[in-house]
Amino acid sequence: MGVGVGLALAAVVSCSTAAPPPAEVMTLAPVPAAAAAPAPAPAPSPVLQYTERRLLATDDRLNPPAYPVRTKPDGSWLTVGADDWTAGFYAATLWRTYERTRDPAWRQRAQTWQAGLASEVKHDNTDLGFKLFDTYGVGYQLTGDPAYKKVVLNAAATVARRYDPDVGMFRVWDAATDTTQYRVNIDAMMNLELMWWAGQNGGDPRYAAMATHHAQRALTDLVRPDGSTWMFAGYDQKTGKLLNHFTKQGYATGSTWSRGQAWAVYGFTTAYRYTKDPRFLDAARRTADTFMRRLPPDRVPYWDFDVPNKATAPRDTSAAAVVASALLELSGVESDAGAKKSDIDNATVLLTALSSPAYAPRTNTKFAAVLQHGSQHVPKGWADTGIMFGDYYFTEALGRYEKQVGSTAAFMSG
Repeated sequence: MGVGVGLALAAVVSCSTAAPPPAEVMTLAPVPAAAAAPAPAPAPSPVLQYTERRLLATDDRLNPPAYPVRTKPDGSWLTVGADDWTAGFYAATLWRTYERTRDPAWRQRAQTWQAGLASEVKHDNTDLGFKLFDTYGVGYQLTGDPAYKKVVLNAAATVARRYDPDVGMFRVWDAATDTTQYRVNIDAMMNLELMWWAGQNGGDPRYAAMATHHAQRALTDLVRPDGSTWMFAGYDQKTGKLLNHFTKQGYATGSTWSRGQAWAVYGFTTAYRYTKDPRFLDAARRTADTFMRRLPPDRVPYWDFDVPNKATAPRDTSAAAVVASALLELSGVESDAGAKKSDIDNATVLLTALSSPAYAPRTNTKFAAVLQHGSQHVPKGWADTGIMFGDYYFTEALGRYEKQVGSTAAFMSG
């Protein structure tokens, strides 16, 4: 074999016997950490389920413009037209339910039921706050619909015409042009939010000033030194002088009508939220303390705190519901930790009482309202019924409790 051939063969052999490539290194994926157990779903709230069932049943049985106001002896709803001061409360309750659930079906129901109220913007009546702010005003806050805001501003313009600068208050019940009398009730505190909100959100800024002046004079003329309240004051509209006190729905002029007291607690709480005037905070605290101090053992007031024969006197669940909601609002603006806790504790007491079988008849499916034993106007015989505005403030209070405190599941757990 020649030397060249041998070298070639040696090269071939060397190539064919080269070391194999190193084995591939396998990388093991890290073992995932054990997934955290999902948080348990919150316990369902029987009182919210019960409230929603009653509201849905009303939606099934009625159609606007037949607005529910109070129950008849058979438990079904008595209805009124759009001109009644109570006409907006069912739609308002639907808005509060939407606010809590964000379920678009509740929003649609609220929009359907409030639609027939928009024409009321020109109605010469102080109670447009009840009717249009609690519907269109709340609806605007939840949806931003500019058409809703327009309704609210137009309503405020109508109510502004009922303000007399000599008296410094909005008149109630009488026509704006009435020169024979000038009446103002504690209920009107509930309509001031319409004016504060409108004055701060595109309406005439004077609206807010009017509301503040009204609240200041109501504090002076309608809240007694002991924290109780008169229902009505009468004024000389030429001089603004206070002429007298009287009542239309209480037991007597000098007595304390329980829902009037409730309106005061709620109204002065709202006044403080908008103005930060410490006098209104003090008024809210004093009127709330008086209300709570005078409650009977089961924590639901008689229709008037001073009615003599309490053994047969009707209760008023609507007054308790108004105060429960007001106390939760008050707790949110309190700077004092002790006062805040007291507000929440008192609201809890009221909601517990209202959720009991004595006042929330969960097994009586023929009863249309959420709460029973409400008294709209005892002197007229409108007593011991379900009341739509009682259901509204109860629903509002439950929503505020869920947002500010926690679950409402314990209120109807038994």
